[in-house]
Amino acid sequence: MKASNPPQPTRRARLQIQDIRSPLTRVGVTLAAGTAQLVLLHGGRVELHGGALPEREEIDGPRLLWLPDGNGGELSIAGGTRATILSIPELDVMNALPATPLGERMRKTFAQDLSAPLERDGQVAQLVQGLSREYGLTEPGAELSAQYYLSLILIHIWRQVRTDMVAHGHSPQGLVERFMALASQRMREHLRVSDYATALNVTRDRLGTAVRRATGKSPQGYLHQLLIREASELLSNTGMPVSQVAYRLGFHDPAYFTRFFIRHRGESPAKFRRTARIRRLEGDKSYAAWP
Repeated sequence: MKASNPPQPTRRARLQIQDIRSPLTRVGVTLAAGTAQLVLLHGGRVELHGGALPEREEIDGPRLLWLPDGNGGELSIAGGTRATILSIPELDVMNALPATPLGERMRKTFAQDLSAPLERDGQVAQLVQGLSREYGLTEPGAELSAQYYLSLILIHIWRQVRTDMVAHGHSPQGLVERFMALASQRMREHLRVSDYATALNVTRDRLGTAVRRATGKSPQGYLHQLLIREASELLSNTGMPVSQVAYRLGFHDPAYFTRFFIRHRGESPAKFRRTARIRRLEGDKSYAAWP
């Protein structure tokens, strides 16, 4: 009996970086399906069309574009345009985002098309340059460094896009999602609920009703939940002293932070850390019991 050939391993898609340097005529760049596309349009004009993507109007730079999936479309680039295009496999995007509630909100944001102003020589552009340098190296640690660069790029894009959504009320998820985005950015400032309502241009009562319906908690309760989640993660995964955790979360008095933590967790930060360390040693890395 003839032995069958063993299946060949599937070759994993790799991140690709393309620099477009003022072509003399219009050129087209294929956007592979299964990969996210980050386009830094430094200057000039592009148009997205073809594949499974709808026809788009022409976009002028400087502009930052994010497409969660190229879907086999094409980016048509006008002559004289300068741009940097990152084609990022979906798995790399997922691995670059934190496995936390914040990471889940980021994933929801990056699941949609995004567009934002591109600052000349801004942080995103500088980080992309750093990623490009590290990605081309063969030195030890270069791959890990590139992964960190990608994580930082996504964090900065998310901050910029979410801030713009909150400021202009364009969040597709509505009032509650805008509140959640703003809360994740400013929870360490310990603002009053009325401050959030003012920033979102709604009354405190309307904000309270919307948040209760969506989360089952009051806005204040939701803010406390965010602080406890962040505190729990820092206590579990870092060696920061409890006082440093308190200061990092905006508590000016570590003793007050300890009382706050006990009130919500039922145990002191030190005891929680010991318990988390034991669970980690026993292989239990589940945080399902977190609020």
